[in-house]
Amino acid sequence: MSLKEATVLVVQASAFMMISVLSAPSLALDSTNKSLELQGEALVEIGPFGLDVYIARFFEGADDERLLELEYVRDVAQKYSQMGWEEGLKSFSDSRYQNSIQWILETTPDVKKGDRLTFETKGAITLVRLNGVLLKQTDQEHAATLILAPWVGVTPVDEEVKKKLLGDR
Repeated sequence: MSLKEATVLVVQASAFMMISVLSAPSLALDSTNKSLELQGEALVEIGPFGLDVYIARFFEGADDERLLELEYVRDVAQKYSQMGWEEGLKSFSDSRYQNSIQWILETTPDVKKGDRLTFETKGAITLVRLNGVLLKQTDQEHAATLILAPWVGVTPVDEEVKKKLLGDR
């Protein structure tokens, strides 16, 4: 086998793996969330080398219900996720947001490859689940806005990811 043929096989295998990853079914739509509709999904790459970290899926439903699911494609320690939150929420430096930001940072767990972390908002209620298990819930005034802001907020970390999650609307 030539180097060119081997390279083609590696590229084809990588493309197949990416398609497989992006087509994994969502756990977000369990029996309690059937009213939510998938708006879009995006593979999120982070850092100077564009490492694949998670697949984000965004759902919306009636009565201002929204859910963001992160399906991790690699292990991520809590401290790195917290650094991501700090970057994603830096535009919310006003003191009125600090309690909600602190709640988000304290709620953020270590995650393993294959884990699914969900952020669900229903009006002012915010729920965080890991693999379907409730980690924390709050009704803090700004938590529901802040927890989705890095992906679909006014100033997201990545505009292309936002467009994919919102279905290019």
